[in-house]
Amino acid sequence: MKLYLANIAEITPEHWKLISSARAEKARRYRFADDQKRCVAGGLLIRRFLGDAEIFTDGLGKPRAKNGACFNLSHSGEWVAMALDKSEVGCDIERFTQADALRLGKVVFTEAELDSIRSAADRLGDFYRLWTKKEALLKCMGEGFHRAAKTVEVISDSFCDGGDVYNMKTKTFSDYTISVCAKNSSADFEIEFVQL
Repeated sequence: MKLYLANIAEITPEHWKLISSARAEKARRYRFADDQKRCVAGGLLIRRFLGDAEIFTDGLGKPRAKNGACFNLSHSGEWVAMALDKSEVGCDIERFTQADALRLGKVVFTEAELDSIRSAADRLGDFYRLWTKKEALLKCMGEGFHRAAKTVEVISDSFCDGGDVYNMKTKTFSDYTISVCAKNSSADFEIEFVQL
């Protein structure tokens, strides 16, 4: 698996010319400049690593490449992440911010996951570890939060659903947590920072 990170601080007006017209139109619809930059950076990563592959969204909103390449995008703060793999993949990046981990966790976490947060020395760190794993898993499964979040558990680094095994890995850098998930494949990854 490959995981690429790009910093939105690098986005200039010239970058808008390098993305598809559909992506540029999507970016223009965002109200805030940083949201526009995240959208442009995602388009640049798609162009760089998927070339001219046509991108569409499936019935549940997951972006897919018509050429069959497996990828997923996520963004938070100043970073946009792109995961690429030979099988279905999901990723999530979250910037640490102060949050009531248990109150927020009650919405999406199972009792076992909440117990993990309660007993953790670093409750907020455990919250973000579990949150990013859960989101990466649901994105990899192609369902996102269309599936009830409490129907999947991410205490371990693998989750079985039918005949499929979803493997997850989490890393932290600076004040961010990033998780990836791969279907029936290893989720081992190294972060590669790319210039836009």
